[in-house]
Order: sequence, then structure tokens, then C-alpha cells
Amino acid sequence: MTKREIIKTLLNKQLPDRVGLNESFWPFIVENAWRAQGIAPDTDFVRRFNLDLRGLCWFAAPAPRPDLACVVEESDDWIVKRDGWGASLKTWKSKAGTPEHVDFMISSPEVWKRDFRDALAAVNVRDHVDLPGLKTSYAQAMAGEEFVTYDSLFVFEDLRRILGDVAMLECLLLEPEWIHDICSLLTGKYLDYFELMFREVGLPDGLHIYEDLGYTASCFASPACHREMILPYHKKLFSLFKDYRLPIILHTCGDFRPHIDSIIESGVDCIQAMEAKTGMHVVKLAEQYKDRLCFMGNIDIRALESGNRERIREECLGKLNGMKALRAPYVYMSDHSIPPSVTVSDYEFMLELFWKNCRY
Repeated sequence: MTKREIIKTLLNKQLPDRVGLNESFWPFIVENAWRAQGIAPDTDFVRRFNLDLRGLCWFAAPAPRPDLACVVEESDDWIVKRDGWGASLKTWKSKAGTPEHVDFMISSPEVWKRDFRDALAAVNVRDHVDLPGLKTSYAQAMAGEEFVTYDSLFVFEDLRRILGDVAMLECLLLEPEWIHDICSLLTGKYLDYFELMFREVGLPDGLHIYEDLGYTASCFASPACHREMILPYHKKLFSLFKDYRLPIILHTCGDFRPHIDSIIESGVDCIQAMEAKTGMHVVKLAEQYKDRLCFMGNIDIRALESGNRERIREECLGKLNGMKALRAPYVYMSDHSIPPSVTVSDYEFMLELFWKNCRY
């Protein structure tokens, strides 16, 4: 079977001849660590590590007020930028990390309606998509063996970057009409984008949607809140994908176990990345959901960071062999992304364990 066929089979909740293989890598991993270990800056990690999936493009709802974008503050190490949503975020210049929330201009329904709503409604997603470049990239990607995805954020992540975490969580409960208004407009832009992509670029093998629904201890919102405020928009977008018979991979950080039933109801075929430090364990999840979901990830990055080969072996083979014993559809990868603190040789040892033990 080709890589594409293997992943398609797994996302259909069936078993191919082997477990799938995927990975993501933190930005600046080469510059911060791996260049000194022999990895060139322009390395294609999919080809270098023989992975099964390739993300073709990335999309997030276009900011409606590009006139607001500017540099607010800067040092040698970090920069504070305000974006077209009026959100000011502080980021490192030469290493990856979670942006620090500094300020958000969209602070009330009144500000939203006065300064942003009409501007967002007027956004034409075509103006934010390089169709000629994407057509070329699409032809190249689809000519390969890998399973090709279109990747994007969606409404929960957009709410966080538009309002900030604190205001977003408060408004889910205190301003539900406002949140529904934002989500409805945003969903329309994502529908416009994907319909444009499907029509003028081509159909991918599947979709990879990024919605960080949880943190280490729990979900950000209760299951009831999620079902009322977020699930309707997931269903609306994902139903478009199902009209085209395209499988859906949902990435979410944190502990999202209370949302799994809603995630399945929305049409998701695969959950990723199941962070181990939250208490999630892929084998235990598969015992309950293996007939309804494919699983991707959950190899504890802390084991890889330790450099202890026995610990890495125990972590990797425990989950890989556990999923095979259950005959559960599984794509092997870390429980988020590979950071610079993992050496190339330890990551390659993780891959060596996979190739020696990946057959169902």
C-alpha cells in the first residue's frame, strides 16, 4: 500500500498493513539545535523522516483591519506586534513559544460592531489566497505518495486570538449572542475559503483542523458550553468536508476528553495529539472509541527529551504494541511536536522502534 492508501484506510477506521507515521516539529528547531547535529535549514522533514502525511497549506480567517497592524515594541530578543484584529502579542524572534497576550482592542460587543464587524463581513478570502502558487504546490504534492491535507484554524482558536483567552472564556458564558455573531461570520469565511480551494485548486486527501480546546488540567469550556457555543460551527464546516467525502483530523492541545463525544458527533475521523502530561493515554482511549475514531500521537515528548533509551523504548513500544493488540487505527507520532530539546539521534531511535514494530 502507498502512504496515501495507508492513511486513508486508517481514517476510515479500518486497518492497513501497518500503523501510520506522522510528526510535526517546533519552529526554529534547526536553527536552535539540529543544524549542529547535521540537519540543513531547508530540510524537507516529510521526506527526510519518511512520514506519511504532508500539509500543503495553512489558513486562518483574514484579519479585517490591516490598517491597525504595526510593531508596538521590540528588543533584540522579542517583538510585540499588533495585528489586523487589534490584538497585540509578544513573541520571541529566534525561538518558538506560546505568544504572550498583551492587549486586545475588541473588548466589547460595541467595539466589535463599531470597528470590526462590517470590515470582517467585507473580507473576500480570494484576496488572501495565492491561487497560482497553491495550484503548483498542489500538483507537486498530489504527485507524491503522501496523504495531503489542507490545514487551518477554526472558530475556537480564532476567538482566542481575537478576544484573548480570559475575555473569550468569560464571553462564552456572559455574551453568548456576541460569540455566536463572531462565530457565524468566521464560519462563513472558512466555508468561502474551502469552497474556493476545492473548486479552483483541487480536493486534498483530507483536512487537518486546529482547535486547542484544552489545557493541562482540563478543557477550557464545559461540555455543555462547547456543545451550545462551538459544536454547531464545527458541524457546519465539517459537513462541507463530508459532502466531498473528505476525512477530518482534529488537532487539539490539552485534555479534551470531555469533548470527545461532541467531536465524534461533529464528523471528526481522527483526534491528535493527546498530550500525555494531561493524563491522556491512547490505548485507554482506543479501548472505548476505536470503532469510531482513528488516533494520532500521544508518544510522551518528555520521554524523548530525557535521552534515556530504555525510557523511550518503554514509552514508544508500550503504546505502539498496545494499539496493535487492540487492532485500533493508529498514526504514530509525538504528543504535540518535536522541540529542540530532543536530539536528532533520539528522534531517529523513536523512528527505528516504529519501523521494526509497525506491522499490524
